[in-house]
Amino acid sequence: MIGVFDSGSGGITILEALHKRLPDQDFLYLGDHRNAPYGHRNNDQIVALTKDAVDILMKAGCSLVVLACNTAAAVALRTLQQEWLPVAWPENRILGVLVPMVEAMTGVPWSQEKPHAEAGEGRTIALFATRKTVESGAYVEEVRKRAPHLKLVQKACPGLVDAIEGGAGNRPIAGLIDGFVAEILEEIGTAPDAALLGCTHFPLVKSTFRSALPAATELYSQPEIVAASLADYLARHPEYIRSGTGTVRLLTTGRPADVIAAGAYLPARMNRFESLDSL
Repeated sequence: MIGVFDSGSGGITILEALHKRLPDQDFLYLGDHRNAPYGHRNNDQIVALTKDAVDILMKAGCSLVVLACNTAAAVALRTLQQEWLPVAWPENRILGVLVPMVEAMTGVPWSQEKPHAEAGEGRTIALFATRKTVESGAYVEEVRKRAPHLKLVQKACPGLVDAIEGGAGNRPIAGLIDGFVAEILEEIGTAPDAALLGCTHFPLVKSTFRSALPAATELYSQPEIVAASLADYLARHPEYIRSGTGTVRLLTTGRPADVIAAGAYLPARMNRFESLDSL
């Protein structure tokens, strides 16, 4: 069974793409709605909350967990992989959404940390993310290692996750997105070559971002890129493939009734949350 973790409902975008790409695998999703959003929390809190969630999923039988939360992946992944996992679950693995996106933007494999002379030359990419993901500098750092000539311009989007989780409606959400896009276009001074929605909640309102961005700007699809990356990883590490029936189960640390607010942006079959107590 493969575990998928997010601070709330945003990781459903990743889960849906993973399930479509790997239909025979069983998935267990955990949304930490009780403590969401993570964007305003300090690093120690994010590491602790992410560790607790991954531990729950692994105790439930997941040998591989995907952090479908850019904030958790940017802040906590490396610490958990290097310090906690080898002691707590040495045979298991944790993957994140940041790695495949850096590879997609730069065209350089993650394992190659030395600068690639031609990678990203002349390209500008706009990154929309939570404040904490932007402050971590993780995307900027990893892109610079591999493609120093690629210009990555970050834009924190405070309030957008809350609006999506709270079911604020199309008009207020469009107003927020229009403002964020206008600000980053003013900073760049021209249409970026591409844009990355660096929060797994944001693909839930992908069409609104698409409408706000210049037509010539390519919009990276994080769910599909992450799903392709996981399929490739499993092909190289078949020991983490478990025979299953394609079952998908959704758990929340909060009250299932409170998660319905984001239901307008979720497929019906991906909005049937159970309480963590039912595990």
